[in-house]
Amino acid sequence: MEVGYALTRYLYRPLSVPAASVLAGTPVSPNQVTYASAALSFAGGVAFARRAFVLGAVLTLLGSLTDCVDGDLARMTGRASRSGSYLDHVFDRWTDAALVIGLTFSDVSELAPVGFAALVGSFMTSYTRTKAQAVGTDCQVGIAGRDTRMLILVAAGLFGQALIGLAVVAVLGLITAVHRMSWTIRHLNARN
Repeated sequence: MEVGYALTRYLYRPLSVPAASVLAGTPVSPNQVTYASAALSFAGGVAFARRAFVLGAVLTLLGSLTDCVDGDLARMTGRASRSGSYLDHVFDRWTDAALVIGLTFSDVSELAPVGFAALVGSFMTSYTRTKAQAVGTDCQVGIAGRDTRMLILVAAGLFGQALIGLAVVAVLGLITAVHRMSWTIRHLNARN
Protein backbone atom coordinates (compact mmCIF):
# COMPACT_ATOMS: atom_id res chain seq x y z
CA MET A 1 0.00 0.00 0.00
CA GLU A 2 1.11 3.55 -0.67
CA VAL A 3 0.96 5.69 2.44
CA GLY A 4 3.28 8.47 1.42
CA TYR A 5 1.17 10.88 -0.62
CA ALA A 6 -1.22 12.30 1.96
CA LEU A 7 0.61 15.63 1.86
CA THR A 8 0.04 15.91 -1.88
CA ARG A 9 -3.58 14.80 -1.67
CA TYR A 10 -4.66 16.93 1.29
CA LEU A 11 -2.38 19.96 1.21
CA TYR A 12 -0.74 20.49 -2.16
CA ARG A 13 -3.53 19.47 -4.59
CA PRO A 14 -6.21 21.70 -3.05
CA LEU A 15 -3.79 24.60 -3.62
CA SER A 16 -2.07 23.50 -6.83
CA VAL A 17 -5.22 22.94 -8.89
CA PRO A 18 -6.51 26.52 -8.38
CA ALA A 19 -3.00 27.90 -9.00
CA ALA A 20 -2.75 25.90 -12.23
CA SER A 21 -6.21 27.18 -13.25
CA VAL A 22 -4.96 30.75 -12.91
CA LEU A 23 -1.80 29.98 -14.87
CA ALA A 24 -3.75 28.16 -17.60
CA GLY A 25 -4.86 31.54 -18.97
CA THR A 26 -1.29 32.83 -19.20
CA PRO A 27 1.67 32.03 -21.46
CA VAL A 28 3.46 30.30 -18.55
CA SER A 29 4.42 26.76 -19.58
CA PRO A 30 4.46 23.67 -17.38
CA ASN A 31 8.24 23.42 -17.87
CA GLN A 32 8.68 26.97 -16.61
CA VAL A 33 6.77 26.00 -13.48
CA THR A 34 9.04 22.95 -13.13
CA TYR A 35 12.11 25.21 -13.23
CA ALA A 36 10.54 27.52 -10.62
CA SER A 37 9.78 24.54 -8.39
CA ALA A 38 13.36 23.30 -8.64
CA ALA A 39 14.72 26.78 -7.90
CA LEU A 40 12.58 27.04 -4.76
CA SER A 41 13.68 23.62 -3.53
CA PHE A 42 17.36 24.31 -4.31
CA ALA A 43 17.02 27.56 -2.36
CA GLY A 44 15.53 25.54 0.51
CA GLY A 45 18.59 23.29 0.49
CA VAL A 46 20.90 26.31 0.54
CA ALA A 47 18.92 27.82 3.43
CA PHE A 48 19.24 24.56 5.37
CA ALA A 49 23.00 24.52 4.75
CA ARG A 50 23.22 28.08 6.11
CA ARG A 51 21.20 27.02 9.17
CA ALA A 52 18.24 29.21 8.18
CA PHE A 53 15.94 26.30 8.95
CA VAL A 54 12.56 28.06 8.97
CA LEU A 55 13.32 29.72 5.64
CA GLY A 56 14.53 26.37 4.29
CA ALA A 57 11.31 24.68 5.37
CA VAL A 58 9.12 27.40 3.82
CA LEU A 59 11.04 27.33 0.53
CA THR A 60 10.93 23.53 0.44
CA LEU A 61 7.18 23.46 1.02
CA LEU A 62 6.66 26.12 -1.68
CA GLY A 63 8.86 24.08 -4.03
CA SER A 64 6.82 20.96 -3.33
CA LEU A 65 3.55 22.81 -3.90
CA THR A 66 4.87 24.25 -7.17
CA ASP A 67 6.00 20.76 -8.17
CA CYS A 68 2.31 19.79 -8.21
CA VAL A 69 1.29 22.88 -10.18
CA ASP A 70 3.37 21.94 -13.23
CA GLY A 71 1.58 18.61 -13.74
CA ASP A 72 -1.83 20.12 -13.09
CA LEU A 73 -1.09 22.90 -15.58
CA ALA A 74 0.11 20.41 -18.19
CA ARG A 75 -3.06 18.34 -17.88
CA MET A 76 -5.39 21.37 -17.88
CA THR A 77 -3.84 22.91 -20.98
CA GLY A 78 -3.26 19.70 -22.92
CA ARG A 79 0.51 20.22 -22.76
CA ALA A 80 1.39 17.04 -20.89
CA SER A 81 4.40 15.43 -22.55
CA ARG A 82 6.90 12.69 -21.92
CA SER A 83 9.73 15.22 -22.02
CA GLY A 84 7.97 17.35 -19.39
CA SER A 85 7.40 14.30 -17.20
CA TYR A 86 11.04 13.35 -17.60
CA LEU A 87 12.20 16.86 -16.69
CA ASP A 88 9.96 16.87 -13.62
CA HIS A 89 11.20 13.49 -12.40
CA VAL A 90 14.86 14.35 -12.91
CA PHE A 91 14.47 17.64 -11.05
CA ASP A 92 12.78 15.71 -8.23
CA ARG A 93 16.01 13.75 -7.75
CA TRP A 94 18.15 16.89 -7.91
CA THR A 95 15.99 18.62 -5.33
CA ASP A 96 15.93 15.55 -3.08
CA ALA A 97 19.72 15.69 -3.14
CA ALA A 98 19.78 19.43 -2.49
CA LEU A 99 17.67 19.06 0.64
CA VAL A 100 19.61 16.11 2.08
CA ILE A 101 22.94 17.77 1.28
CA GLY A 102 21.71 21.11 2.63
CA LEU A 103 20.74 19.58 5.97
CA THR A 104 24.00 17.66 6.06
CA PHE A 105 26.04 20.81 5.49
CA SER A 106 24.31 22.53 8.40
CA ASP A 107 26.85 20.58 10.50
CA VAL A 108 28.91 18.56 8.05
CA SER A 109 31.44 17.31 10.60
CA GLU A 110 28.70 15.60 12.60
CA LEU A 111 26.18 14.79 9.86
CA ALA A 112 28.27 13.57 6.90
CA PRO A 113 27.88 9.81 7.50
CA VAL A 114 24.14 9.93 8.17
CA GLY A 115 23.65 12.42 5.33
CA PHE A 116 25.39 10.05 2.93
CA ALA A 117 23.14 7.20 4.12
CA ALA A 118 20.03 9.39 3.73
CA LEU A 119 21.06 10.30 0.20
CA VAL A 120 21.51 6.64 -0.72
CA GLY A 121 18.21 5.67 0.94
CA SER A 122 16.37 8.45 -0.84
CA PHE A 123 17.80 7.63 -4.24
CA MET A 124 17.29 3.87 -3.91
CA THR A 125 13.65 4.41 -2.98
CA SER A 126 13.14 6.40 -6.17
CA TYR A 127 15.31 4.16 -8.33
CA THR A 128 13.54 0.94 -7.37
CA ARG A 129 10.22 2.41 -8.50
CA THR A 130 11.66 3.93 -11.68
CA LYS A 131 13.30 0.64 -12.63
CA ALA A 132 10.07 -1.24 -11.93
CA GLN A 133 8.29 1.11 -14.33
CA ALA A 134 11.01 0.51 -16.92
CA VAL A 135 10.44 -3.26 -16.80
CA GLY A 136 6.67 -2.94 -17.08
CA THR A 137 5.16 -2.61 -13.62
CA ASP A 138 4.73 0.17 -11.07
CA CYS A 139 5.43 -0.49 -7.41
CA GLN A 140 3.58 2.26 -5.60
CA VAL A 141 4.31 0.65 -2.26
CA GLY A 142 6.36 1.58 0.74
CA ILE A 143 6.37 3.85 3.74
CA ALA A 144 8.90 6.41 2.52
CA GLY A 145 7.62 7.88 -0.72
CA ARG A 146 8.79 11.35 -1.69
CA ASP A 147 6.11 13.16 0.32
CA THR A 148 7.12 11.31 3.46
CA ARG A 149 10.82 11.99 2.97
CA MET A 150 10.21 15.68 2.26
CA LEU A 151 8.02 16.03 5.35
CA ILE A 152 10.66 14.37 7.53
CA LEU A 153 13.41 16.65 6.18
CA VAL A 154 11.30 19.79 6.62
CA ALA A 155 10.34 18.79 10.17
CA ALA A 156 13.97 17.95 10.95
CA GLY A 157 15.02 21.41 9.83
CA LEU A 158 12.22 23.20 11.65
CA PHE A 159 12.88 21.44 14.94
CA GLY A 160 16.66 21.52 14.72
CA GLN A 161 16.88 17.73 14.52
CA ALA A 162 18.88 17.21 11.35
CA LEU A 163 20.62 14.10 12.69
CA ILE A 164 17.35 12.38 13.57
CA GLY A 165 15.65 13.45 10.34
CA LEU A 166 18.50 12.25 8.14
CA ALA A 167 18.73 8.97 10.05
CA VAL A 168 14.99 8.36 9.68
CA VAL A 169 15.17 9.09 5.93
CA ALA A 170 18.12 6.69 5.62
CA VAL A 171 16.39 3.85 7.48
CA LEU A 172 12.96 4.32 5.90
CA GLY A 173 14.60 4.66 2.49
CA LEU A 174 16.34 1.32 2.91
CA ILE A 175 13.15 -0.36 4.12
CA THR A 176 11.13 1.11 1.23
CA ALA A 177 13.73 0.19 -1.38
CA VAL A 178 13.82 -3.44 -0.18
CA HIS A 179 10.00 -3.52 -0.03
CA ARG A 180 9.76 -2.20 -3.60
CA MET A 181 12.35 -4.67 -4.84
CA SER A 182 10.49 -7.58 -3.24
CA TRP A 183 7.12 -6.39 -4.56
CA THR A 184 8.44 -5.90 -8.10
CA ILE A 185 10.18 -9.27 -8.26
CA ARG A 186 7.02 -11.04 -7.03
CA HIS A 187 4.85 -9.26 -9.61
CA LEU A 188 7.27 -9.86 -12.47
CA ASN A 189 7.65 -13.54 -11.56
CA ALA A 190 3.85 -13.90 -11.38
CA ARG A 191 3.64 -12.82 -15.03
CA ASN A 192 5.94 -15.63 -16.23
